[in-house]
Amino acid sequence: MTIPALARPASRIVRFSLYLALALVPGRVAAEPQARLVHCGSATCLRLSGHRPDAAVAVRIAGHDLAVEGGRSWRAIVPIETARNWANASGDRLTLILADMRTGTARLDSVAVPPGALGKRIELATLMVSAH
Repeated sequence: MTIPALARPASRIVRFSLYLALALVPGRVAAEPQARLVHCGSATCLRLSGHRPDAAVAVRIAGHDLAVEGGRSWRAIVPIETARNWANASGDRLTLILADMRTGTARLDSVAVPPGALGKRIELATLMVSAH
């Protein structure tokens, strides 16, 4: 005798639903790249970080190869003046390309930069500062 689906324990149904929802979420595996302002000597730089499928995958911004550190979790530091030259028209994101030369594939992504870092003036209604 089989038990109808509705009579099964709710926990099994909930677990399956949660598993199905997580499996269908796009971009769940790769976290979004991040950008932070940092000091590099007497200048200000942008520290970019993210994840790539393999350490051999090249990281590029606006067609320029980045000298990255790390393996699958990568990071790079770019002078803020250079980043301003690479910014898109809206000035709040950098276009990031992860290029796999072995397979000839590339993944296009973008990284949000801190407000105003690339020179665009914006008015903030609220500014939250946290200590690290």
